[in-house]
Amino acid sequence: MTISALILDPQNDYEKSFFIPVATESFFKECWLPAIESLELQWTDLFTTGVDVEEEDVPHIIEELVLIKEWAAKFLNEEQKEKMFERIKGLQDKLPLAFQRKDVVVFIG
Repeated sequence: MTISALILDPQNDYEKSFFIPVATESFFKECWLPAIESLELQWTDLFTTGVDVEEEDVPHIIEELVLIKEWAAKFLNEEQKEKMFERIKGLQDKLPLAFQRKDVVVFIG
């Protein structure tokens, strides 16, 4: 299984092709969850079960991603950090671009 972000009910080609990989389930459990639990984060904790994200939620998620990245810099090995940082950058860069119309909902899970 893989955790990723995609637009629910896509209305155009851009929305249909919108896809952000986050992590495999095993990597998420091994590297992301310890950070999420240690930092007591709310939004990213929901990625394992799946969460619907609206535009106003994005700043909160980005904030949590910054905290996870800071935690990972201290506690993960180089290979794990590189992999996680690449996915975090993808989320930070691409997630805000999903909301080109007001009623877009992104599912992350």
